[in-house]
Amino acid sequence: MVSGMDKWVIWVLIVLVSLVGASANILWKVASDRIRQRIGDISWEKLLDIRWDLQTVFSPLVFASLFLMFVSRFGSIVPTTYMGITQLITAITILSLIFTALLDMAFLKTKYPIDVWIGMALGLAAVYFINRGL
Repeated sequence: MVSGMDKWVIWVLIVLVSLVGASANILWKVASDRIRQRIGDISWEKLLDIRWDLQTVFSPLVFASLFLMFVSRFGSIVPTTYMGITQLITAITILSLIFTALLDMAFLKTKYPIDVWIGMALGLAAVYFINRGL
């Protein structure tokens, strides 16, 4: 059984993992936009070119975003030991979507229609109901 303090720590970890993942998503968007500006659309020919892949992966923005994605997923190991994988992945997915949208709005000035926010609110409700047994 998980104590009240453990629940609080687990939820802090889930929020942190989601926020790190959302930051990685924003960095990835910025990096891919820069790549597209520099070379145009990314094609299968480019993706299958090992030299291009290595140059791209080790560019600072791409590398930082991939590293943050790794840290986010690796950080999800701790909460997995306290809750079911479905509960964890649902919580991280919804929170990552919300944090990504908020960071996207704040830094990249993207606007989302009301349906998106309603969908995220429904997702938060789903997280609540799925995780009630934690």
